[in-house]
Amino acid sequence: MAEKKTNEILEEQRRARQEFLDLKKMQQGEMEAPPKPSEVAIVPKTPKEKWDNFWFQYKWYVIAITAITVVVAVLVAQCATRTAYDYEVVLFSYTSVLDEQADKIADYIEKYAEDLNGDGEVNVQILNCSFTDSASNTQYRYTMMTKLQSTIAGDQNAMLYITDEDAYEYLDQISDGESFLEDEPYKLGSDFYEATADDEWGELPEGLTISCRRVSGTTLDKSDEAKENYDAAQDILEKIKAAEAGTNGTAEQ
Repeated sequence: MAEKKTNEILEEQRRARQEFLDLKKMQQGEMEAPPKPSEVAIVPKTPKEKWDNFWFQYKWYVIAITAITVVVAVLVAQCATRTAYDYEVVLFSYTSVLDEQADKIADYIEKYAEDLNGDGEVNVQILNCSFTDSASNTQYRYTMMTKLQSTIAGDQNAMLYITDEDAYEYLDQISDGESFLEDEPYKLGSDFYEATADDEWGELPEGLTISCRRVSGTTLDKSDEAKENYDAAQDILEKIKAAEAGTNGTAEQ
């Protein structure tokens, strides 16, 4: 037992001397220094070690790619489910109209509209620019007027305008020379108000009229799409007039 202990001591002394000699040689440049511990590649062996190593090196790439994938998936889903509207109709009045009431107007106009985009459905979007004109409502008024002006300036799909008397006069004054809206406004009658009445929200403001935006002689005159939308809007307007005339004729009889 003592002999075994002595051999271990001698072996430890020998190893220490060798390490000392190696250190001296490295200091004198006679021997290349071993790599630093931080430079020694640790090769993962188990699945857990491999996963931990991968996550440590690439976790931010994985997080970024996952986030981008989710965003793209949401955008694609929204585009796939977004309604493709055949027509856009501007509702501009100085009496506020709820969106639920505006939806009733869309349903009414869809009865006289056709499928323009070929998707098998007729969809009308009402651009609700109505507001109650009061001193306490200036911010909302500004928002609605900005919406109206941007539609007038850049939306060649919005050809039909439903207005009250004051709103029509405003639109009639915004253009130099010829009026913004064509012809005289057509006053919507009982057929319109019956179709848009709602048990919860009541009837729409009285005196609403419908008109078509003028295209001839404007910058829209150069756009084939604008002309097609104009023709489609004129067709709806004529059908509404015919339906209202039929209703009035029936009522008179």
